[in-house]
Amino acid sequence: MTSLRKRKRLAQKQGLTVPQLELVELVEELLEAHRWLQVLGYASQFALTRKLGLSAAERDEIIAAATRAVEKDAQRARWRERLARVRAELERAETALRAELPRRGARPAAAARPAAE
Repeated sequence: MTSLRKRKRLAQKQGLTVPQLELVELVEELLEAHRWLQVLGYASQFALTRKLGLSAAERDEIIAAATRAVEKDAQRARWRERLARVRAELERAETALRAELPRRGARPAAAARPAAE
């Protein structure tokens, strides 16, 4: 695992925070996985219907079994865990930012605008 210091440096180099970097990496990984899943899905449907000559009902039964197997896949659970960590970090950052505003004497944007007459 990459050290936190290296992650911070990499994030800063890209103009991001560490949670933003993690979110970008997660989205990139998900998009690549989605692309491959589409390729495999179309290839499987083609093979089942055209090459093996299965009926729509038989094909649907196979797809249902494959769906159950996917639900057990640990990769999805890891993606959900990573997303939960990013969400938690973003919430912590937002809470810290809100707490910092009053200390600096800054007013929220709505309070900073003069009232309409």
